[in-house]
Amino acid sequence: MVDVLRALEENKFHSWYNLRRRLSSYLTDKLTLDKELAKHRGCVNCIQWSKTGHRLLSGSDDKNVCVWEPDSRQPLLATIASGHEHNIFSVKFINNEKEVISGSGDGRVHHLDIEEEHVLSQWSCHSNRVKRCCTVPDSEYIALSSSEDGTARQFDIREGHICSTRNDNDDTCPNVLIRLKNQSIKCINSNPAQPHLLCVGSEDPVTRVYDRRMLSPSDQDDDSTVPVLSFLPGHLLYSKRTYQMHGSPSVTWCTFDNTGRYLLSNMGCEQVYLYEMEGGCQVIDLPSLTGEEMPSGTTSGKYRARPLDPATKALKDQGNRYFNNKEYNKAVVRYSECIVRNPDNVILLNNRAIALLKRGWKGDKYAAYRDSLTALDIDPTNEKAYLRQIQSLHEMDFNKVAWTKMGMFQARHGRPADPSFESLSEKIDDAIESGLKEPAVSDRSLLTASDYLSRFTGACNVQTDIKEANFFGPEQEYIISGSDDEGMFLWYRPTQTLQKVIFADSMLVNCVQPHPNQHVIASSGLNNTVRLWSPHADPNFDPDPLTHIDELSDAATQNQKMMAEYPLPFMRMGREGSDGGPLVCNPS
Repeated sequence: MVDVLRALEENKFHSWYNLRRRLSSYLTDKLTLDKELAKHRGCVNCIQWSKTGHRLLSGSDDKNVCVWEPDSRQPLLATIASGHEHNIFSVKFINNEKEVISGSGDGRVHHLDIEEEHVLSQWSCHSNRVKRCCTVPDSEYIALSSSEDGTARQFDIREGHICSTRNDNDDTCPNVLIRLKNQSIKCINSNPAQPHLLCVGSEDPVTRVYDRRMLSPSDQDDDSTVPVLSFLPGHLLYSKRTYQMHGSPSVTWCTFDNTGRYLLSNMGCEQVYLYEMEGGCQVIDLPSLTGEEMPSGTTSGKYRARPLDPATKALKDQGNRYFNNKEYNKAVVRYSECIVRNPDNVILLNNRAIALLKRGWKGDKYAAYRDSLTALDIDPTNEKAYLRQIQSLHEMDFNKVAWTKMGMFQARHGRPADPSFESLSEKIDDAIESGLKEPAVSDRSLLTASDYLSRFTGACNVQTDIKEANFFGPEQEYIISGSDDEGMFLWYRPTQTLQKVIFADSMLVNCVQPHPNQHVIASSGLNNTVRLWSPHADPNFDPDPLTHIDELSDAATQNQKMMAEYPLPFMRMGREGSDGGPLVCNPS
């Protein structure tokens, strides 16, 4: 804090934004355990702050909903017996925060009164577990629910509604807003700036956005539930053969930022992805590439990288040392920090691309391909960028496309001088001659989907399907997520690099909810408590967090290894579910 105050005195911030960013970084570094809210007798599966942050809700396997006022001397305001028969998976304030909506594994949505601590009404429309509920910013009376029966339904708490049956084939319920075929809906959230927009996550890797104005709760036709926008990491557009043994990617949580311009998705068996609502890049149909889309190389003059400032050069040199020592994740981190400072530096983009290919985490090959595209947009004649692109395509098994691009490059620019060209050419020829089947687009309707803007790697999301990710900080400059390794992960959004891991549960962390106007995070997992993390707490209360690059890299690498080998690591630890699948929190 002394450094921040000294810089303030010397007027080094130049703007209020820079001051806020520096203070936010300082406060994030100081996050430690502030309070533990203990009342539940089972796993806490869901938490939510009120709009003011004065109150906090929690729902648990014990089937109770707790209402907390964390700043009070007696934080527990109410314990409501929800009337649910199974685990509670979602709780939301409604009706000016005087009441609560809860969703449960019993397939029901309940409407609860806080002051009277009883059930006001219940809806039994869903035929399977209700995983998430949400409210809409422009109404105090409308609630939405998402369920494993493949539907999202809309309820008005002012109106009574009783379904005559709870059958999958029953189309008489007038409350169905969205219906997906042959898959469950795991999460749903409203856009705070455009309340008519909803984001939905399901059992596939697509995050869908719907416009409520185009949906009728009484219309059951499948055509009525076509999303207005779809978002998908480009490498997951193709056949799922690589995921058959290690779990299929699915969206366990999706949410909008405060401006409504960005969408965040936490993906099971994969990474955390950030999308741009408008202006995002469309996914690339890699199998259809012919080589004609390669830059022509007609730029005027030869590309010259601007000299790096001393601080950036020191980061680049450190990245090079990490790469030479085969510490590829650390190299990716340092190159990413450099690229934020110099986004048009082709050398840095090429360096990160080869480090990503060497690291080999889920999505890295495609991320390397994207870096090569950016590099070629800047310098269409850059030989290394072409080689990185061709190598990326080869490692993603698009060998025919790689071979075509290699021929196009030689026709335009001659044979590359890089000695790795020969061995790469031989590998591509061998793959084609062996008849290796190339990936195919799994659903051509998804070719209109938007690709990700940023991704955040290091956490592990395979054991539960309710793991969250959220925006954090005064400028929402951090991304936070739960993980299967007891940790709460915090990334710095501009660089996409991991900044801190806090041990927030004795087994795993599912829920991470930022306070609406303070630098505070509420978290929960398989323990029976809700934990509050604050920069004002006594650091002696908290197990030492991970902040050094060596510790962070080790934690992230171990998580990615577990995710790649799933389910074997969790079977060895004895943490699989009763059916051998992901661990679920059973009713107490």
